[in-house]
Amino acid sequence: MIELVLSFFSEYLIEFMGTMLGIGLILRFGAYKQSIADNTYYSSFTRELELNVEKDKEEGREIEGVEKYLSSVLSRVGEKLPERSVRLGGKKKELETPKEKQKISLRDYVSGKHGLMTSIQAESSVFHHQTPPNFNELTSRIMGQDPNWMKVLKYFPVDGVIRIIDLLPGLFIVFGVFGTFIGISMALPEIANIDFNNLESSADTLMAFVLNVTYAMKTSIAGIFFSLVLTVLNTLFPIKQTRYRVFKKVEVSLQTLWYHIHTVQSEDHDQKDVMEKLVSILEKLDKKLGSEELEDNVEELKPKAS
Repeated sequence: MIELVLSFFSEYLIEFMGTMLGIGLILRFGAYKQSIADNTYYSSFTRELELNVEKDKEEGREIEGVEKYLSSVLSRVGEKLPERSVRLGGKKKELETPKEKQKISLRDYVSGKHGLMTSIQAESSVFHHQTPPNFNELTSRIMGQDPNWMKVLKYFPVDGVIRIIDLLPGLFIVFGVFGTFIGISMALPEIANIDFNNLESSADTLMAFVLNVTYAMKTSIAGIFFSLVLTVLNTLFPIKQTRYRVFKKVEVSLQTLWYHIHTVQSEDHDQKDVMEKLVSILEKLDKKLGSEELEDNVEELKPKAS
């Protein structure tokens, strides 16, 4: 088995590394392009969500119920989202069949079965609780419903692809060193066959020795070069950092939404408590003083407290 592996790599190691580089570049291109599209997709949503929440704060909009408010704010956000499909090349695309003849837009992503809006509404119970949730886990659950966020090229898990891309530069160095040792191991036995007293008759042996040493050097050079290519690309066009920024944008927008709901509810609850206490005090004074004017004031306050 070891001989078979050594035989294969002694012939095709550079070609094998080249194939790995090609696959890595394809996956990397797909992952980076998708991360840019995801950034546009989620940024459009979070920007509109935060703008609507801020507008509600300025206008003092009351929250009659969590589900109702979530439905209202998400509906208003949906009206402002772009008409173009940011995940399909930025153009309005017409589907071919009459049954599917409809414009694909960002709204289809945020209102579909696994869409962002649907996922947020499914977590409405979280917005009921008075204790702040773990927003990192909440964001992971919501974004985890989006297949475009979780897979590259619709088939490959994005976390696995990122790990492979991060590992490839180191693997190329390892394969380069591996090829160097293979070349040296093939070259050394040739020395025993060299007749130093008659170098002309050992020309073929010397040639084989030089070719094996050259192969050892070429594999190291190829490994270093391939590693350098991916390292530069990973540095200039990071995927993990881009996805992290997108994730944090969604997390911050969910925090903003949660704290807005509970701040307004707390203020309404405090106002209600104050009015109820005031009515209670006035009723007690009314009983003691028996003032008709005070009784009228109490009756005027009661509807406001309800």
